[in-house]
Amino acid sequence: MTTIPETIGQEAVQTCLRAGIIDIGSNSIRLVVYESESGGSYRVLTESREAARLSALVTPDGIMPSPAIHSVVPVLRQFTEICQAYGVKQIRAVATAAIRNASNSEQIIEILNRETGLTIELLPGEMEGHYGFIGVVNKIDIHEGFIIDIGGGSTEVTLFKNRRRESSFSFPFGAVNMSVQFGANGVWAEEHIRELENFILAEARKHPWISEHPGLDLVGLGGTIRGLGKMDQRRRNYSLPYTHNYVMQGEDVDYFYHSLPSMDNNRRKRVAGLSKNRIDIIVPGMIILRTLFRHMKASRYIVSATGLREGLFFELLHPTQAVHDNVLEFELRSLLANQPKPRQLHLRQTERFAGILYEALGEGGENEWNRKLLRVAAWTYQTGTEISYIDYEEHTQYLLTKRPLAGLSHREIILTALIGGIAAKVKWRKSATAQTYKDILLPKDEERTQRLGAVLQMAAALDSSETQAVTDLKAKRSGDRFELELTCRTEAFMEIRDLKLAAKDFEKEWNVKVGLKIKSAQ
Repeated sequence: MTTIPETIGQEAVQTCLRAGIIDIGSNSIRLVVYESESGGSYRVLTESREAARLSALVTPDGIMPSPAIHSVVPVLRQFTEICQAYGVKQIRAVATAAIRNASNSEQIIEILNRETGLTIELLPGEMEGHYGFIGVVNKIDIHEGFIIDIGGGSTEVTLFKNRRRESSFSFPFGAVNMSVQFGANGVWAEEHIRELENFILAEARKHPWISEHPGLDLVGLGGTIRGLGKMDQRRRNYSLPYTHNYVMQGEDVDYFYHSLPSMDNNRRKRVAGLSKNRIDIIVPGMIILRTLFRHMKASRYIVSATGLREGLFFELLHPTQAVHDNVLEFELRSLLANQPKPRQLHLRQTERFAGILYEALGEGGENEWNRKLLRVAAWTYQTGTEISYIDYEEHTQYLLTKRPLAGLSHREIILTALIGGIAAKVKWRKSATAQTYKDILLPKDEERTQRLGAVLQMAAALDSSETQAVTDLKAKRSGDRFELELTCRTEAFMEIRDLKLAAKDFEKEWNVKVGLKIKSAQ
């Protein structure tokens, strides 16, 4: 860990943690500056990336030559300057496979530390898998599966169950060194593909646990699976350009497996969604991913945009318990903590009343899932006030789809944004969100969101003044009658007025007639 000295102009007192995470990888060197906020949430202040391809610079006898080592120094020095400019107090710098696997790794770390002033950790392969696991399970609501992190010079495979890591192994092969060993000027003939697949299988079979848990999801980290996810989204004209938690089936990756290898680099440049930085290494990375997927008999691919760097930061934030028990609950609590106190009380009241109303309606079928969507929408329907209170409902839908909550699927992201919008009286037919993301929605989602939106509109109306004038609510459905009993500590003029207005949509959507009884809390 490296501590940054005080600089002129830096605030004397920091009210939150700002940390820089430097990842010296085989393919690239990256810096991310994080800032933690109240309630445990965080945001990225800036990030920088420099292509390195260090694993390709290692000599056949395993030595990283002096010019390659010193080429890293200017990058790390400037990364340190960026951290100072952002008032970072802690830098955590780690070196992974390219340096770890070099026979002169200790000398490399010594030179880099001396020339940059950093304290660089040489991260063991198992720990690289461990931090990748933390970065994944804190940002995807998944309880068991495999994680594969394909880097330039290594591939980490992790098995986890009940959100606890069970096994990890770091293989000394990645997209860059396999391109050097098996690739031929970027074009992959059938024999080269088979040679690489056989090599990967031979290594994987040395670890029986990898093939003993069929049917689990495979969560992928790194540029290979993100690149495949982006290409698949472009191929499908997918409306949500957000790769995190994007799901691909086996045949989706197979499509690129059968089309990309025979292309030369010039043709790959024209593949929509493929970064120019990866045109020469996407094929070996994809072969590694697909071969392990088939060997595991995995169910589907899930793309993760978070991994090692997030895992390192989460450990700084929560040293004793880096893994959250519940991803979505942590996100909601963090979001709520950043709201003004009156709004926190209002959103909690709205969520409570929405639950009472929905429970009284006595829905069957997807009841539990609907409750989840309604709860998230209740806590987030005013998110747009961060931009402006005027037209906040439109801002809310924009933020919830551009800055989604972790723990939600892509469809759930859109649904909660729509439910919150309808609660704020944005009509489905006039909603840009509904029209933009219609390829992700299902036919019955219009009815679902309108009905849940009507419930949320009623719940929000019951605390219109945001003062909790209505202290208690009882609701009961009897046929086509829906009786409400309100206990109020004041006249609750605003609440009763808005409740009567909201009841019109509620009655239409749920085919009931609302009856109202008001009691005094005195």
